[in-house]
Amino acid sequence: MKTVAPADVKPDFEIEVERAVRHYVSEHDGHFPSRRNLLATLGGSMRDLNPVAKRVIQRLREEQTALAALPEMPETVRDATDRLAQAAWKAACEIANSEIEALRTLQGKREASQRAELADLEDVIDDLEEALDIERHRADGAEKQIRTLECRLETADREISALNGRLAERAALLESLRAEITQPTPGRGSKRENNSGFDRDDTPET
Repeated sequence: MKTVAPADVKPDFEIEVERAVRHYVSEHDGHFPSRRNLLATLGGSMRDLNPVAKRVIQRLREEQTALAALPEMPETVRDATDRLAQAAWKAACEIANSEIEALRTLQGKREASQRAELADLEDVIDDLEEALDIERHRADGAEKQIRTLECRLETADREISALNGRLAERAALLESLRAEITQPTPGRGSKRENNSGFDRDDTPET
């Protein structure tokens, strides 16, 4: 049965160890961390950390040795490098300033456009609110007119009801009078006849 190496458990473990070692070296004047320092930072077990840390620290020491063995940069090269760096930095600053200015101009145009749109929207809102107020006043006036007409209608209904009552009373009175007029009174006709006969007998001869 094949035994799996601790480093195979986590492929990026060595990268994490190297990053931790470089950070420690930069914070402690070039001194390398101990295994316990790395273990406190990364966690895990000493069995997994020890071979990886040993390999990483060995490689970084070799890099330091190689860099230390390089000859010192000539003054002319250093000056040329500084001038080149200054020129590159100046060009980068000019590019950045031009881009910043372009962004400011674009932002100004956007803000102006947004302000104009906002002003237009405010005008539309004002017009709508004014129209709404007018419609509200119209609705209030119409409601008042409706209430007035309803009151007048109720008054007219009451007056019509009263007139209908009076007309019914008058119609009943007229009907009663008509009945009395058209109905003959008993004895009234015979008395008239007697009177007429009496008149004929008593008329003196000429």
